[in-house]
Amino acid sequence: MSRTRWGKSVPASSSSPEQELGARSTTTLNGAQRQVPIAPVLRPTGRNNGLSEGLVLLSRGQITDLEAAERFRILRAQMERRALEAGPQQVVAVTSAVPSEGKSVVSVNLARAFGTDPRGKTLLIDCDLRKPNVHRFFNQMQSPGLSDVLVAGKSIRSVLRSVEPGLDLITAGSPVIDSSRAIEQPGTGLMLEELKKHYQYIVLDCPPALFCSEPLHLSHLASSSLIVARSWRTEKKLVKDAVGLLGKKAIAGIVLNECNDTVSQYGYYGYYGYDRQAIAKAKATRARRPKVRSAEQREKKRSFSFFRRKGPQAAPSAPIKSESAALGKSE
Repeated sequence: MSRTRWGKSVPASSSSPEQELGARSTTTLNGAQRQVPIAPVLRPTGRNNGLSEGLVLLSRGQITDLEAAERFRILRAQMERRALEAGPQQVVAVTSAVPSEGKSVVSVNLARAFGTDPRGKTLLIDCDLRKPNVHRFFNQMQSPGLSDVLVAGKSIRSVLRSVEPGLDLITAGSPVIDSSRAIEQPGTGLMLEELKKHYQYIVLDCPPALFCSEPLHLSHLASSSLIVARSWRTEKKLVKDAVGLLGKKAIAGIVLNECNDTVSQYGYYGYYGYDRQAIAKAKATRARRPKVRSAEQREKKRSFSFFRRKGPQAAPSAPIKSESAALGKSE
């Protein structure tokens, strides 16, 4: 005998409904004692990979930073929102304008945030065949990997590695002579089309856009692209050049790395209000900042201060000469 639960037909359990509800407590109602079932403790249904506890992976280890971990979860939510507006965002390419911007950190932890979704699995692919780095985050060997599939003809299944619950990894693989030619061949698109059938999200860690040609090809294969830039270091012109190279329509957004906002610093977990002391300090700094005036404004202020101190003075009148004196002098 079967019964329906949450829209699915499941076999009937031999346990009683009282046992399924859990423990029961005894209470007194109108002078009579009755047993009331205690509601069971609800547990989260998503996969736990430590990101909810603030565990952020780096290439040389890991750190515990609740605010940074929450930023990656917010980024995942924004990508899912974009999927509702602009269509499915199944393949996400992550790149940067120049090297050392932190794109691999964003790729790895964004893929981990996607991996917590219980609806499907996530795949992370290291497409930077020039300077591969993703395998170090999970203490994995570099080969076999992507280059072995595209160049040596190995099967995709032979290079897949399960690194976390809900997250699989394909490393860069063995070194190749011409990485651009390996990525830009038709086999890359065919491989991604096959992987889309088995994964809900695919994250591509790409090389820098202004230094390599691979991101231009991968951005056409991806649903959208993210550009990572280090705040207060990366020049705005470089980011604009990267956006122009990849195309504005393909860019989902710019991710600022190492961004410290001194005005609106959030409290614990970023939800419990602003830091009022930081805001007051920023306002005081702006108040003490000297105002820049032009030479004309400075001259007007100087003249106004002079007259306000000494008061307006009438100009001395010229002496009036009589007509007779003037005629006698002329004679």
